[in-house]
Amino acid sequence: MPFLPISSIQIRNRQREVDRATVGQLKLSVASKGLMHAPIIAKDAAGTFLVAGMHRLTALSELHAEGIRPLYDGIIVPSGETPIVNVFDLSPADLMEAELEENIIRSPISWQDRARAIAAIHQLRREANPDQTFMATAKELLAKQGSDATPSGTFRKAIRDSVLLADNLHKPSVAKARNATEAMGILLKEIESGAEAELITRRTAGANTIVRLCEVRLGDFTKLLPDLDEGLFDLIIADLPYGIGADSGGFRQRTVEHHNYDDSPETATGLLRAVLSEGFRVTKPRANIFIFGDVDMFPLFKTAAANMGWKPFRTPVIWRKSEAEGLAPWGREGFRRTYEMIFFATKGKKGLLQSPVDILDESRVARHHRRYGPEKPVGLLEQLIECATMPGDYILDPVCGAGSTLIAARHLKRKALGIEINRVPYNLAVVAAERDPIEIVPPPDAEENLA
Repeated sequence: MPFLPISSIQIRNRQREVDRATVGQLKLSVASKGLMHAPIIAKDAAGTFLVAGMHRLTALSELHAEGIRPLYDGIIVPSGETPIVNVFDLSPADLMEAELEENIIRSPISWQDRARAIAAIHQLRREANPDQTFMATAKELLAKQGSDATPSGTFRKAIRDSVLLADNLHKPSVAKARNATEAMGILLKEIESGAEAELITRRTAGANTIVRLCEVRLGDFTKLLPDLDEGLFDLIIADLPYGIGADSGGFRQRTVEHHNYDDSPETATGLLRAVLSEGFRVTKPRANIFIFGDVDMFPLFKTAAANMGWKPFRTPVIWRKSEAEGLAPWGREGFRRTYEMIFFATKGKKGLLQSPVDILDESRVARHHRRYGPEKPVGLLEQLIECATMPGDYILDPVCGAGSTLIAARHLKRKALGIEINRVPYNLAVVAAERDPIEIVPPPDAEENLA
């Protein structure tokens, strides 16, 4: 059986850090039960180096220093030495398992890396054996821990979920989840909404004789709006990125439904200017616009809107979304924010049809009902639509998200066009546009406007 002096094995930089709790647990296990798996080594021109087994090597070295001589395969390990497995003795799948074994089984790593690792092992096993099952892979991974037990259904499901998650880590909504359980919940919800949206799309495809009050388009509004005719819309409602880093880690700790979009100040500013400029062109000579935004952006809202030809309302409209709960940026040392701001401007001196108070009370969407991170409540959007438009008017939401504006428009018998660049909220918006059906009585120019 091959043994090597521990001091002769080179440790690469990426392997130098070890988890002390893991090493402590391994020392107890190795001292009482023996070393079950030898470290993996390889050789090149620079010498012998460690491929996998840093925690085992560290535990073994410390046991030797304490005068403890553990067993390996029934043999006492010589003092200062370690049993080794040469990398050339392993198949590609065995090598992959060897390289990832510590991270999968022993070391605390991100759930994303764990999913990738398990999926990679399962794929290698399938390449060697096309009939490889999730259960078989689960049993092999259990064996790596020294167990000959039959894997439970939960363990098998973990392998299956890891493969599915690894295939979908390109999606920000999945990759940015806080853990694998949350990621699976998000992914399954997206799969369900995507399937429903696909059925709706197929059912309505080619139905040119049916005029729809609400329409959803997938794409970038900065590219789609220039292709629309002038003077179509009576109202624009835009819930643009706030430019406050809502896609960053701090915000992600608070909710399952995350803000999976670029929320940098640069992106928010660029989109604002696009909405104000192209929005002015595609609205009717007399129209209104509402834009949700952060307090830091409000001066820019007024300046940019005035430069584009809009007449800004001097102060913000306040949406009070809660009487008690809210974001506390300073924790206990500051106030909780229970409101958001809405910018209002008009074109052609249209103004509002009535004069509502500038504080709108509407509870935010409850977390367990929220389908999309920045989702706004339908009731709030109905308040905005009702004070600024008449039945039959045409509304544009250039970043419609999960489609709350479309639902509100349908309830109030207005037409609406929603545009969404991301596939997941687009699917939700398609479903939203199909639900809550009302009788469709198209005005004479409906086909032209919805073309």
